[in-house]
Amino acid sequence: MNWMKTLVGLLAVAAGCSAVAAPLLSEGFDDVAALPGAGWVLLNQSTPPGSTGWFQGEPAFFPAAAGPADSYIAANFNNAAFGGMVSNWLLTPQVLLVNGEALTFSLRLLGEGLLDRVEVYFSGNGASSDVNRDYRLLAAYESDTDTGWQQRSVLVDGLAAPASGRLAFRYVVDDTSLNGNFIGIDSVSVTAVPTPATVALVCLGLVALCATRRARRPWLAAGLCAGMLEAQAAQAADDGVMRFPYVQVVQQQAAPSAAEQGGFMAYKDPVTGQLTGPDPELAALLTAAARAPAPLMRQARPVPKVAQGGGVSLMLDDRQVRYAVARKAADGSITHSCEPAVGEHK
Repeated sequence: MNWMKTLVGLLAVAAGCSAVAAPLLSEGFDDVAALPGAGWVLLNQSTPPGSTGWFQGEPAFFPAAAGPADSYIAANFNNAAFGGMVSNWLLTPQVLLVNGEALTFSLRLLGEGLLDRVEVYFSGNGASSDVNRDYRLLAAYESDTDTGWQQRSVLVDGLAAPASGRLAFRYVVDDTSLNGNFIGIDSVSVTAVPTPATVALVCLGLVALCATRRARRPWLAAGLCAGMLEAQAAQAADDGVMRFPYVQVVQQQAAPSAAEQGGFMAYKDPVTGQLTGPDPELAALLTAAARAPAPLMRQARPVPKVAQGGGVSLMLDDRQVRYAVARKAADGSITHSCEPAVGEHK
């Protein structure tokens, strides 16, 4: 065995993996009072304001997801006066945002018969704290039962180009005389999309390791490299739009920009079976159906399955998907239907 080749391979893989895993932001909330000095913004816009805002975690309600028992940030129904509406914002420091970056965090909604809701937003407008204009909703979670600590992951999308901005959490209660209890957020991190150079470095390390001895499965390293490079290529488009094999993305000139709307529409000709552009009537019906309001349902406690090897899976149903379908009958009439997403996106 050539130990020099082994050492080079290990160093290349370690360097590449470190670059991939290094977060742009990491916060465990050991000291909530120190957050403003670190660039966080705590903004309580509840009406009328109550006696609390964001505060250090209370182990008497539940301990933190990680670290000391009080090392999480919390909010409760007292963010607004009795009978008022809670709208309590927590904005991260500025980070460089690109499509595909992941915001991960631990979230717990206490519920206990009272509906708690937390929303996740992002803004690509620098240090702006104008939550009424610059922030766009990414995901929302709500429950009237104790969810326990659950790890969440939300991907940034809809950016036309990389932008400096903030991510934000918002605690929402419509009427504190009827809803609202106690929520906690812990272990927040923002992970960058790996650059092509980083992916190439990981692949180089894998190849160097495989060269030190006869591989039992010579296709493994090549498959890993090809998969990583293909995934990176999907993120590397200059206009910020992901592209995939066998999928045609159509953008109408009169449609809102990707930053305003997000997602994509694909049109399939019912006769030829080919992806093609729609006529104006069909495009208008699909757009109207896709924009139909989709209120969130109360979130039921998930039932994860633990595999023998230690992995965890969660079966998602069609509530997690939002899509619109338009069909043109032989007489020329068009019918459409929309299946809105009413649960959380994973």
